[in-house]
Order: sequence, then structure tokens, then C-alpha cells
Amino acid sequence: MLPRRDGGWSALIALQPGPTELGAERLRAALEGLGGLEVVDIGLELNSLYGSYLQEAFLQALLGAAAVLLLLALSLRSLPRLFAVCLPLALAVLLTLAGLALLDVALGILHLVGLLLVVAVGSNYALFFDQIQNTPAHDAAAVPALVSDDTLASLLLANLTTVASFGLIALSDIPALSAIGRVVAPGALLALLLAAACSRPLRLERAA
Repeated sequence: MLPRRDGGWSALIALQPGPTELGAERLRAALEGLGGLEVVDIGLELNSLYGSYLQEAFLQALLGAAAVLLLLALSLRSLPRLFAVCLPLALAVLLTLAGLALLDVALGILHLVGLLLVVAVGSNYALFFDQIQNTPAHDAAAVPALVSDDTLASLLLANLTTVASFGLIALSDIPALSAIGRVVAPGALLALLLAAACSRPLRLERAA
């Protein structure tokens, strides 16, 4: 029993179908002459609610991607550099989505959250290689510091830690955690590999 604002009461009655399923439309037609009754198809309502949430999540994800793109454009101030940074991120997202499609995984809200994490993590890798590429080639002191063994080892260790952590989360029995882990683990690894693959070979010119 639920109290109403007008002082009355509302009662919720769950109907269990018998041997022959009684659809919501047939039930509405049978109760049409009775006042104060409303037939609610719970499954249909939940699907509609989830669909609206998913549509809103897609919109928010697109707005977030546009905001990231704008910030990168303001920071890099170069269309070629912006393209070089965004290309591995876009490829990582597309390949991750392709993997989910091959596994017949329906895309949900939490998968979108995972993709945003992939973009957030992958942007660090893309910007790292962009910084290397755009360091003046004649500066023989600054570039080796960026590409030293310690720096690259730290970058690889951070990536493997991320992949391992979210890989364990992907094995969780909790669907929400598993959905995020199955997106971020491969996506983060792809982001690093693609950022390195898309970067140009580095050539140093030492001053005479």
C-alpha cells in the first residue's frame, strides 16, 4: 500500500501468468471499464528506462570526448600534432569495441565508463610520445632524458600494472566490475602499443 497526495491509497498487485501468457495489452482491454486501475509492464518499463539511460550516457560520452579534444587542441595548437595524439586513442577505442562485438558483448553504460578510462590513460601515452617527437632534434641533452631506459621501463611498468589490475577486475563475479575490467585492460595495452607504433622514428642531430 502506498499513500497518495490526495489522501488516498494505492495498491500494487503482481500478477503471475498461468499456462497461457496474458499480455499487458489484453489485460488492459479486459480492465478498461474499471476506474483507478493501471496495468504496468515491468519488463517494458525497465527496458525503456535503461534505454533512456544508455542514450544519455552516449550523449555524455560524446560531450566528454569533445571536451578532451578541445583541451588537447588548445594545448597542442597544431592540427598535425592533434591528429597524431588522437589517432592511437581512436584506434584503441575502435579495436576494443571490435573485440567486444566479436565476443557478442552488448554495450552498456559501464562499458562506456571503461572506454572513457581508456581515453584518459591512453592520452598520457600519446602525449608522452608527442613530447618526444616535438622536442627540438638538435637538443641532444633533453631528448635522451625523455627516452632513457628508466623512463621507458617506468612507462611499461605503469601500463602492465594497469592491465594486470583491470584484468583481475575483469575476472570478478560482479557484472559491473567485470564490464569495466574487460574494457580497460585490453584498451590500456592497445593505447600504449598504438601510441608507440604511430610515433615517428626519432633522429637526433648533434651539433658539431
